Amino acid sequence: MSNRKWKFRLSPALVIASIALFAAMGGIGYSAVKLQPNSVRSKNIKSGAVTTDKIADGAVTTPKLAPDAVAPKATNAVTAMNAANADNAARLGGAAPGECQTGWLKASTVIDTSALTDATPDAVVPAFDCASKAADAVTIHRTGTGRYTLTLAGLSSGVGISSSANVGGGAANVVTAASKVDAAGKLNLTVWNNGDAALVDGKTVSLVVF
Repeated sequence: MSNRKWKFRLSPALVIASIALFAAMGGIGYSAVKLQPNSVRSKNIKSGAVTTDKIADGAVTTPKLAPDAVAPKATNAVTAMNAANADNAARLGGAAPGECQTGWLKASTVIDTSALTDATPDAVVPAFDCASKAADAVTIHRTGTGRYTLTLAGLSSGVGISSSANVGGGAANVVTAASKVDAAGKLNLTVWNNGDAALVDGKTVSLVVF
């Protein structure tokens, strides 16, 4: 037996298996070599197959995006921003014209005190009130000679500045003073003669509140 020579013979099964193996390997190589640029179309990609972790950093650049390729969230953000800009365009410092804002004019009026007496101590004052556009937003109450309390609807702070116009004659040298607006929206107004400091009625007073 030591002198017997072994001869390698191919069996039919081995031949068929070898052919199949080489065919398979050749097919893979062929596909890798013959795959042309842009040969993979959208219809060839399964929905959701291309995920973030499968895209290399910097692979998707602006030139590769279609003009209308905008994410829904980005569209919503742009819409919201445009709406906010349109709203801000109609506002000044975040407030619509006429609304109250720190440092702005809060109220203004010209008051003729001649109609206020012991018998009729109350009246509605035509005025601007940034916190209320009601016809009776500013009212006045006479508490005594030359002393008045104004109520400004919706206001809880502010500083009043007053001056007299002396409509109706009499001593021209009249002095007025206004207090701060308290938490209840009330402001005290006082009118007196400068010469003798006597409190007087019947004067017209201009008032602004900041």
